[in-house]
Amino acid sequence: MVDGLTVYVDDSGSDTKSKIAAAAFCVSTVERWQELLQKWRKIALNAGFDLKDFHMTEFVACRRGELCQQCQQGKEVNHSWNTWSDGKRKSVLTRMARAIVKNVEFGVGHAFTKADYDEHVLHSSARRVANEPIGDEYFTFAVQRCGGSLAEWRAAKDRVVPLKFVFDTASKREKKEIAKVFFGAANDRAQHVNGIEQWFNPEEGVSYESRKQVHQLLAADMLAWTVATMRAREMFEFKGRNLELYWVAKTWVPTRNIKLGYMQKDAFAKWENDKLNEAANRQSGVSEFRPDDGRTTEAGSGKENKEAEES
Repeated sequence: MVDGLTVYVDDSGSDTKSKIAAAAFCVSTVERWQELLQKWRKIALNAGFDLKDFHMTEFVACRRGELCQQCQQGKEVNHSWNTWSDGKRKSVLTRMARAIVKNVEFGVGHAFTKADYDEHVLHSSARRVANEPIGDEYFTFAVQRCGGSLAEWRAAKDRVVPLKFVFDTASKREKKEIAKVFFGAANDRAQHVNGIEQWFNPEEGVSYESRKQVHQLLAADMLAWTVATMRAREMFEFKGRNLELYWVAKTWVPTRNIKLGYMQKDAFAKWENDKLNEAANRQSGVSEFRPDDGRTTEAGSGKENKEAEES
C-alpha cells in the first residue's frame, strides 16, 4: 500500500465466564509494522521464546510457582516464561510495549461490562428503534467503539488514506456480523458527518488471520487485555496479582498515541435514552438531533494504577 494504514484488531472477554468485553485497534503503516516485528523478534530471540507461542492471557496466567491449567494438565504448549523471574518478565513486557509506542501510529482499546450492555443495549427497546446497526455480539459493539475513536483520529490527523483491516480468527457468524454492522453503510447513513467517518470502506481489504502466523495481532491483543483487565480490577475489586498490568499500563497511559478507555453505565443509559428520544422525534416529525452517545472514560489515571502499584 502507498501511504496506506493496516489496522490490526483483537478482542478480550470472549469467554462466557468473563464479565468484561473489550476490543483494541493498532494502526500503522506496513513499513512501521515491519520495524515492530524486527524489534519483537530480537526481544523473543534474546529471551528464549517464540512469538507464535505468545498470548497475553497465557503469559500472565503462567509463571514461576503458579502454572497455567494447560501446563498443569501436561498439554503440549511452549510457555518458556513459566520459569522466568519477575525481573525478566518485566523486561520483556515493557520492551514489547515500548516497541508498540514507537511504531504504532494510533492504538486504542475500549472496554465495558457485559451486564451494562445487556441492560441498556442488547435487551433494550432502544436497540429496535436506533437508526444505526447494532449486532448481537459483545465483540461487535467493542469494535464499533474503537472504530469511532479511529474515525476521530483520522479526521484530526488528516490520515484519510486507504485502510486494510486484519482481525484475529473468527467464526462465520462473527465475520458476517462484522461485515453487516461495522463495514456496512446501513440505513442509508452518510459515510461522513461533520468530517468524521460513520462507517469504513476498507479499500485494501479485510482479512482474518491467526496471531500465531501474523504476529502484529499481538499488539492489539496486548492492548485489549490491558483495558479489559483495568476495567475488571476497578469494577470487581480484584485483589490478585497486578504486576503485568502495571508494567504495561505504566508504559502506555502517559503516551499520546495509545488510548485506553471504558464505557461506564451512565454512558450506556444516556445512549439508550438518546436513541429512544430520536425515534420519538422521527415519529412526530421533529428534526433529529444527534448528541454525543456518552463520554468514554480514559483509563489508567487513578485507581487502576494505584492498585497495581500496591500489589
